[in-house]
Amino acid sequence: MKNSGIHFFNSSLFVVTLGFSLMACRAETYTDVTFDSSKRYSKLLIDSRINDFYANTKKMGFTTFDADGNKLKSNAGGSNLKFDYVPGLVAKALIEGAEYYQDSTFARSWFYTVEDYANNFVGSVPTTGGSLDNLNASKMYCTLYDLTDEGGAFASIADASTHSNAEKAMQNAAKGLRDANNNYAITLDMSQIAAGGWWHKSSYPNQMWCDGQYMGPALLAQLQRYGYHIGDDDWRIITRQFDITWHYLWDDDLKLLWHAFSADPTGGAASCWANPETCRSAEYWGRAAGWYFLALVDIIDLMPTDIVYEPTQSSLADYSPDCRTRLIQYLEKVADGLKARQDAASGCWYQLLKYDSTFVADSYAGKSYEPTRNYLESSATAIFIAAYLKAIRLGILSADDYLETAVKGYEGFVNQFVKLKEDGTYTLVNSCASAGLGGASNRDGSAAYYLLGSDVTRVTKYTEGKVLGAFILAAVEYERLRDLQQADTEQENEASDIEVLKNDSVAPAKTAYLLNGIPVGKGSAGRGTLVVRR
Repeated sequence: MKNSGIHFFNSSLFVVTLGFSLMACRAETYTDVTFDSSKRYSKLLIDSRINDFYANTKKMGFTTFDADGNKLKSNAGGSNLKFDYVPGLVAKALIEGAEYYQDSTFARSWFYTVEDYANNFVGSVPTTGGSLDNLNASKMYCTLYDLTDEGGAFASIADASTHSNAEKAMQNAAKGLRDANNNYAITLDMSQIAAGGWWHKSSYPNQMWCDGQYMGPALLAQLQRYGYHIGDDDWRIITRQFDITWHYLWDDDLKLLWHAFSADPTGGAASCWANPETCRSAEYWGRAAGWYFLALVDIIDLMPTDIVYEPTQSSLADYSPDCRTRLIQYLEKVADGLKARQDAASGCWYQLLKYDSTFVADSYAGKSYEPTRNYLESSATAIFIAAYLKAIRLGILSADDYLETAVKGYEGFVNQFVKLKEDGTYTLVNSCASAGLGGASNRDGSAAYYLLGSDVTRVTKYTEGKVLGAFILAAVEYERLRDLQQADTEQENEASDIEVLKNDSVAPAKTAYLLNGIPVGKGSAGRGTLVVRR
């Protein structure tokens, strides 16, 4: 493993370093926030930042509207806004929040914001498979389609073009995934074990990254509900992406996922980071593991129970031949591994999952840097929380085993990463701006890279969209859980009648059902009848 320039500091030096970090936070005039179980942090952050967030280092933001559809503010980023992974993620989280809170007046404002972004960029949905990241932004159209369909919660206020635009976007996204499967996949000549695996991007040939499984296969699973398929065996195609990545990336000793592998480890695109023998990258990056975790939850939620496809990798011989069961087996291992890595004091997770805060790097790519410690990272923490809570709500993971972990993580997130600004708005800090492997700067995937690389900036001065989108997903899941617990307590015989919270005029959608004896909120699409479109 590449670990030059890395040290483990003692506790006294850690205190000094932490002191400098807190001074920097005070210089930004942020006030710490203490978790308050009565607050709806999804709404607080959306109201504060939906007009003003960043994608890596570029200022973004959406146009905002009042509940009657009147424009309030133009997006803060102007022409920077585009159809992209980061604003697409925020839009997906926002429209799912609007779906849950559809009976509240403020949800109309959220709907208008996403509708505006989605309609303006419907022509930008890729029909080619060169980037799974960009295709991921298409997910917002699925929920938008539901909410504007006949009888949908916002059908009566939607623009006349929104429903058809959402349908067009999903159709084009399916074309993009079909092209990825046909033209940007690892071939049998390159690797028998990895054949059929989708490249992360055209610029990263024969590479599969953990985060790519949320961007590509999870999107294809979502499109199945609407009848958009790329072949006759889409669920097997989806399962194979996870079989391949699990074979290469799951570390059964540390119970963690490596970031990526290359089927061509000595090729030019991967030679700077891939181990020539194992094909893997060197480290376990938090956000990549988070997207893999959440992708499994999203797919298992939608996958039928009768799909059988035995894995071709000998390392997976002990796993179930039933696809959904096998993905649950992967999910449980990831959930257990991450539970063991949760920081006991804060409830959060580190940028580099293998290490704690004593891990420090001071040199990378031949250059010396100020000693930089491993840190509690907000976007990975938010994704883990969202995945745990959604899986518990759906009955995929046991509340007895994981609810305490999820709730501790959520409360810890608010205490660690939510800050109050002088203008009265809220912001999120301590997210990793970006990370990757190879590319023009030959990112080597070492532990030092994830702390010192030029693109892995630790964001403290603004809210980056990846943590904003992830936190909205996590917060809405937490609020669903809280609402349902309250409803179950107040109306034991009517679990579906969720009381409007009078103190902040918030009304979750009045839908609930029992799953495995546990009341859960407005539920998954489940595994019902599918429409078939080609």
